[in-house]
Amino acid sequence: MSSSTQPVRLQRPTDRRRRIPVSVIMALSFGTLIFLSIGGVLALTVGANLRNTFDLLGAQSTLLVDAMEDSLRSEMERAESAVDGVAQLYAQGEFRIDNEDAMAATLAGALSATKQVTAMLICTPDMVCRGVARERQGDTPGSIRRFEPEPEKAPQVLAALEQRRQVNGRRWGAFVANEHGLFAQVSVPLANGAAPQGWVIAAVELQKLSEITQQLSTRFGTHAFILDGDDRVLADERLADPNASKNGIAPLMQLAAFGDPVLAGYTTRQVEEPFGSRRTRNVELAEIDIGGGKDSSEWWGNDTTYIAITRKIPGYGEQPWTIGAYFESSQIGGEIERVIGSAMLGLAAMVAAVIVAILLGRRLSRPIQAIAGQATRVADFDLDGLSPLPRSRVLELDDQASAFNAMLIGLRAFSTYIPRSLVAKLVRSGEIGVVESREAIVTVMFTDIADFTALSERMGAAEAAKLLNRHFAILCRAVDQQGGTVDKFLGDGMMAFFGAPDHLKGHAAAAVRAAAAIREELEADNLLAAAEGRTALRVRIGIHTGPVIVGNIGASDRVNYTIIGDTVNVSQRLQGLGKTLAPKAPVSIAISAETASRLDERFETIPAGMHRLRGRGEAMEVFLVGEVSSTMPSVGAHEASAA
Repeated sequence: MSSSTQPVRLQRPTDRRRRIPVSVIMALSFGTLIFLSIGGVLALTVGANLRNTFDLLGAQSTLLVDAMEDSLRSEMERAESAVDGVAQLYAQGEFRIDNEDAMAATLAGALSATKQVTAMLICTPDMVCRGVARERQGDTPGSIRRFEPEPEKAPQVLAALEQRRQVNGRRWGAFVANEHGLFAQVSVPLANGAAPQGWVIAAVELQKLSEITQQLSTRFGTHAFILDGDDRVLADERLADPNASKNGIAPLMQLAAFGDPVLAGYTTRQVEEPFGSRRTRNVELAEIDIGGGKDSSEWWGNDTTYIAITRKIPGYGEQPWTIGAYFESSQIGGEIERVIGSAMLGLAAMVAAVIVAILLGRRLSRPIQAIAGQATRVADFDLDGLSPLPRSRVLELDDQASAFNAMLIGLRAFSTYIPRSLVAKLVRSGEIGVVESREAIVTVMFTDIADFTALSERMGAAEAAKLLNRHFAILCRAVDQQGGTVDKFLGDGMMAFFGAPDHLKGHAAAAVRAAAAIREELEADNLLAAAEGRTALRVRIGIHTGPVIVGNIGASDRVNYTIIGDTVNVSQRLQGLGKTLAPKAPVSIAISAETASRLDERFETIPAGMHRLRGRGEAMEVFLVGEVSSTMPSVGAHEASAA
């Protein structure tokens, strides 16, 4: 017979570590796996696509600038070759400066072979220049004409010649302007011995450079330009127009005054870091925003944003030239936007996969959570509140549910014959060897219904069983509330003990409080029985405190956790003594002097004299329990502690 029909709540050990629900673990596991797998592939793919896009853009930019540099150097090197050739002829004595005809013929031949050069002349240290030039106008444009020696008077030319006098070797000097235009000039000393006798100079009209930028702009679909340093326009496709001066533009104009908003913003450009020197071979890619915006993260899709590709070219003037081109950012934005679009699509797919993984994880965790909840009820011995687990399509979960349901059937059948409160205490104690037999001081309680034999003869079996079940429920409830252990039922009586397996402080007081609670509830139940026509009961209770052997007692296949010893016999004899001490009392509570000595003033103990109990040689002092303070708290299982 079960000792109680109520579930026994266990006090589980406190674990300071934070416990994570299985649904969270499974969701995080699946989600993390999907995120790492898809996210890793997506990151590698997008990263590779971006790198390839930037590499391609860098290669195209390098190709464009290389073509500009090759064209520029081709033009300028022809001028350099022309002056080097004339200087070599002079050094070999092929002509002399004072032989005007031979000198003019040599210069004319060099000019004819070099279409990039506009004029060639020889200047002597006395600042007298002579030479040949191409006709720009007249009946025979492009023909070569000779001009006679004359002292140079233009201050700009004189300054250039003075600088030339101080430097040896070939040199590109300052720009020279005259009525025919603006020229870049390269010169080489003429020497037929130790000291230079003069310099041969080749003049390259800057409009020729603008024609180069015009050709490259058409070829690559961009706007090519050449700057003197970073602040003056040297060549531009607009300057290739012969009527450029009529439009108010000319070489060496400041960028802000040139009338090109993109070039005007060149000095405030923002260099794009993804295009380093290793990717572009010293080609600078910069953003020029003519709309005043500052968000460079969207330069590929902004109609007011341009990309400038430039490279510094030293050696053709007093400061390095900047060759380059610019184009609208939308020309390269399509490819980058496609990469970003694919990245966003992949990211959306990854997010969707993570959400599905989380939902799947939560779905798979529900049966596990259900099993955990039911297992908690099993741990609390709330077997009546358990319900069978549903079947599952997942093989392992279905096997688990089937095994749990089979276990539930067995537990319900088994628990009918096991005191649940006792098992709960054994589990709660958590001590190794707690069920091993040991000696302990406990308080033992015996109860018995007076004249039950005669009473049961007037009842049927079912009615008698119903009466006993109701009676034992009252007894067990009182014992459980005070932390006691119901050991067994002996016919119409009950044996219980306090102080084991829990090390209960004040187990004697707990036993007396349980007896007082039984008396109070039985008196109330007797009043109800009289109203319902049931038989009222009189109960005798005996309580004694002393040493016992407590633990597992029995054979290997049939073991009881119980107590044995003289203390058990004494408490049973005290219960029987109530027949003579209080024969008419609804509930008599007889306790030994040992138990009474462990009580305080809140318990009323009435001396009942010395009595010789059956089986004992010496008389024992006995007390009856009177009033017990109603303010005294019950001792639940959670109040059991080490003595």
